[in-house]
Amino acid sequence: MSEILTEAQLRRLTGAKSSDAQKLVLDENQIPYVRRKDGKPAVTWAMVNQSKLASRPTDKKLPLGFNLEAVS
Repeated sequence: MSEILTEAQLRRLTGAKSSDAQKLVLDENQIPYVRRKDGKPAVTWAMVNQSKLASRPTDKKLPLGFNLEAVS
């Protein structure tokens, strides 16, 4: 199970002190979070890393189908 970021880690990640500003930064960067009962965002490193991997552009263009000529 992934650990939830501490308040200090979340401030460092987002560059924001208030929870409202942190949520804006997380939303802008498409990082999912859970809103805690006190209104603060809760984020795990897995959520951060998965978000960054999903938004990473690929240099390769994927083929549109099978290459039947490669089958002999």
